[in-house]
Amino acid sequence: MPTNLTPRFRIGHVLFIDVVGYSKLLVNDQTRVVRRLNELVQGTEQVRLASKKNKLLRVATGDGMALVFRDSPESPVRCALELGQALKKETPPIPIRMGIHSGLLNEVMDVNNRMNVTGAGINIAQRIMDCGDAGHILLSKHVAEDLEHDERWRPCLHDLGQCEVKHGLRVELVNLYNSEAGNPQLPEKIRRTRRKRVANSALVLSGAGILGLLVLGTSWFVTAHFQKPNDVQLMSVAASTPTATPVAPTMSTPDLTLANTTLGKSVWPQSLRVASASRAPKLFAGTWRGTVHSVGPQSTWDSQIELTIDQSETHWSNMSSGSVSREGRTLTYKRSYKLGRSTSVQVQAALVVHEDDRTATYTTSQISVTGKSSSKTVGSGTLEKIE
Repeated sequence: MPTNLTPRFRIGHVLFIDVVGYSKLLVNDQTRVVRRLNELVQGTEQVRLASKKNKLLRVATGDGMALVFRDSPESPVRCALELGQALKKETPPIPIRMGIHSGLLNEVMDVNNRMNVTGAGINIAQRIMDCGDAGHILLSKHVAEDLEHDERWRPCLHDLGQCEVKHGLRVELVNLYNSEAGNPQLPEKIRRTRRKRVANSALVLSGAGILGLLVLGTSWFVTAHFQKPNDVQLMSVAASTPTATPVAPTMSTPDLTLANTTLGKSVWPQSLRVASASRAPKLFAGTWRGTVHSVGPQSTWDSQIELTIDQSETHWSNMSSGSVSREGRTLTYKRSYKLGRSTSVQVQAALVVHEDDRTATYTTSQISVTGKSSSKTVGSGTLEKIE
């Protein structure tokens, strides 16, 4: 086999770019959009710098492109933000979505004797991009964790949790945005997944409620029609006293009261409590939006956040892993993890809902410890429930 066809395995930092709704455009519009997108990409500072250093590989994909940077995981992120800012000035707008991932790549020469790329690194970057809508810049959790230790990037990173992509693969996603680029809205694909999860939970709870009603009805029927404790005694009296007037066995009012009380205590709480709880209003569930002011070791900043809590009130959209606990009107999230081999990070967030049930105080705290040195970043703000 010729040596120029031998795969070369490298770690690459991939920015996958795609034009949303490209196939629905007229042919002339498709040509115009792709040409203009190429111009904007080539005009970004990151592409120019990486090209001069011979640290960039460009792969055309028909309705977009893949940019493979070989220098730093920050390069595709900076390029995406530059491109996002430039696209906001375009008239008519060009709907672009982007996905970023760092991983193993195979560099090979294609049939046209041009360098091409295959492998998990570029495939996952494309899957991540597929989860977004127009304007989204989505990162894999792996890339986000590389950026988290830098306080300049931390305000721009917003966890979305898991998303199922092609072949049943689940990827951890992080939404990258600031006031100048990116899309802060929850991607529609993730929104549909969460609605489906909530609907399935409601179906299970409804089934439990119906089962509880069946148990209650069966217990009442058995109690009312078969449990007649005086039947045997009455039959004995009738047999030994021929002249006695037959008396129909009945259940007295105190007996009925006792039977109903016993039935209520033994059946209702266990079978129907779940159905009743499913109809109770949720204090934390829904979407909360507002501005959070953060203070770090060297700077302060404001960031817009959107926090979605599912109906079980155990999952936060911008948090992954960790644990959630509730005490009164306070919902607390905690997570501890390692960055590399030497840095330990502890994250805590709390949502305290006010008496109006529509506004809440949101506080965050992140402590990073490396050896004997540590740094702390805190944030607070007021969020409003929007749905």
